[in-house]
Amino acid sequence: MTTATDLDQRIALLRSPFAVLGATTRDNKARIVELADEASLSLDHDVCQQARAELTNARTRLSAEMGWLPGVSPRKAAELVDAIRANPLSAWTQDGLPALAHCNLLTAAFDAVDAQLEPAKVEALVWDMAYRAEDLDPEEILREINEDRSVSGFPEVRGVDQVEEQLAERKRHYRKVVQDALGQLYTNDLISVMTNVVELATTDGTEHAPEFVDELVDAYAVESRDFLQKEAANIDKLVASAREKADAPETVLGQIVGHIDTVVRNWCKVAKPLTMSFTSRGLDHDPSTGVAYSVRSLAIDLFNDHDRLDQARRLTLLLKEMFEYLPEFVERVEADEGVLKAVTERREGEGALKPLMDLCTSVREAIERDPGSGITEGHRVFDSGMTLLRESALTQTSANYREGLDFIALSVMTCAVAYGNRTSKWGPCVELLDRASEIANDGRLKQKVKENLDIARENHVVYGDLDPIQSAPSLRTINGVGFSLYGNTDRIPSNGSYLATYYFVFLFVPVFPIARYRVIPSAGGYQFLGKGKLRGFDKAHIAISLVLILIFLSNV
Repeated sequence: MTTATDLDQRIALLRSPFAVLGATTRDNKARIVELADEASLSLDHDVCQQARAELTNARTRLSAEMGWLPGVSPRKAAELVDAIRANPLSAWTQDGLPALAHCNLLTAAFDAVDAQLEPAKVEALVWDMAYRAEDLDPEEILREINEDRSVSGFPEVRGVDQVEEQLAERKRHYRKVVQDALGQLYTNDLISVMTNVVELATTDGTEHAPEFVDELVDAYAVESRDFLQKEAANIDKLVASAREKADAPETVLGQIVGHIDTVVRNWCKVAKPLTMSFTSRGLDHDPSTGVAYSVRSLAIDLFNDHDRLDQARRLTLLLKEMFEYLPEFVERVEADEGVLKAVTERREGEGALKPLMDLCTSVREAIERDPGSGITEGHRVFDSGMTLLRESALTQTSANYREGLDFIALSVMTCAVAYGNRTSKWGPCVELLDRASEIANDGRLKQKVKENLDIARENHVVYGDLDPIQSAPSLRTINGVGFSLYGNTDRIPSNGSYLATYYFVFLFVPVFPIARYRVIPSAGGYQFLGKGKLRGFDKAHIAISLVLILIFLSNV
């Protein structure tokens, strides 16, 4: 079990002259001398006299005050010291203290760190220290020290420059304490702590971290330099080997690329805090950039010069994942990835669309022979084509799959238009074109389908269930006997058409309704759009006319 003496040696705060003598920042000179004499009875005499000198000498007292708990009441300070002796990590849980006092307390927690402490706790301690050190205000510290000196009787510190000088020294001490604590961790835990601290402090490399974190990173860069240099050299050797074996069997080249993958991941694991930190400061981490471009160059050569698509893609995906904190590099890698992905999809899609293309060709030939089969053929190409696509090896996000959808949409549109033009039955065409619109991807095709769909909907409103006619019916009468149009119902404002009834007239009297036509009146007569069905009224008119004729004939 750790004794109080062991703790005093391990924890710098407990070696403070104030802690050694049990003095407070508000004790006067006489009291400090008295405490030194009392402490000499149980502690090393020279240590006690040294502590007394540091607290009573004007030139050394400020340093001691800056390393203690300025602004904290004597009673609270005593409680904090007792808590640290019981559990040094308790300093982490303290709150509501002046910034400088809190930072000094945190050093006690760092002094107690060992390899057994959870990395997450060390990470939280570093984070806490970084942001509290950032908030240290020399003016505020000067005020706290002088308030205690006004009670103790020591002369007040006149200039803030003295505090600033001592504060710079304190910050160097904080960094050393944190670095020493990190040095107690296992290597993997150290890397994890540094990575998470930098990631949080820089918001994934996008914002500048506190100065304290940057300085920790700079120290980490020095400590990791030898490892990174050796691993970078290993990567260069593997890259050279891959170039030599670029035309070797896939298993041979794949093994080398696998080694590159492993070494690059290990390298990036160590370098990640540096890459993020440098990026957040607008700097390039040259070793990271060098490794990244070396491997990228290999990937490009494997594809361009040796057509090793699979290995080039593997390396490109590795680079995208590992070097995400190099923005300009990632843009280039993403462009590489896009090219390789397109090539891969094109190759994977070779032959996959042939059954669909054959289907679309057969459908177009069928409607060329018989446009009236357009609806049947349109549904066939949609249903069978979608089945062929889904059963193919193509992924739904691939360019070939989208191209297949466009083939189907184009064929369906062709069928619908052919059928509508032949039959003037536009209702079924609207349904088909709706289906084509749902699957079309190409912008121009999608627009073309929409245009035809709008026309089909308008034609459906105009023509409805009209039957097409080959020629306009005769509207001639001789001496009041012949054929004529009467009535104007179901008007369509967009084109001015309406439905009129075609009558056989006798002495200009409409006798028999023969049919109904949708017409557009013009100066020279009518434009006939199609033939409609007789209404119930028209059929009743025929019946009445027949009855009247029979009555007339029976009386002749």
